[in-house]
Amino acid sequence: MFPGVFTLVEVLAGYSKQVHRKTDQLSTASRALQRLKSGETRSRVVQGERHSQRHRIADRFSSEDLAVIGQRYEAGEHSTDLAKEHKIAKSTLLRLLAEQGVQTRQRGLTPEKEREILRLRKQGIIIRDIAKRVGCSYDTTRKFLLTATG
Repeated sequence: MFPGVFTLVEVLAGYSKQVHRKTDQLSTASRALQRLKSGETRSRVVQGERHSQRHRIADRFSSEDLAVIGQRYEAGEHSTDLAKEHKIAKSTLLRLLAEQGVQTRQRGLTPEKEREILRLRKQGIIIRDIAKRVGCSYDTTRKFLLTATG
């Protein structure tokens, strides 16, 4: 169908690592043109391959699963760890917990943590160590200190 194109691609094969990708793209385009000319409008499904279906996140978990996740969260497990375990985003996990009526913990710094950060900083402790002691991230501590101390 494209006599000169494939010869050119074969000549360039020794010079470029991207030729294989371009060859695949040309082959795919060629097959698509052949399907269009034959009147086939839908792409064929390769036998044996299953296409993934998108489901609502809530459909992935039974009510019992969500109850167990909620209990673990209320027992003190971190939302980040639970989200990673179940292969969902942290924000999605928090939304599912809220839908289940689970009271989520306050995000960010509490007034007690803010006072502790300021106290430790006055003692000359570096930000990394303050963050570890208080139990928050380096960036959270650094940003708070920037806003609190001007």
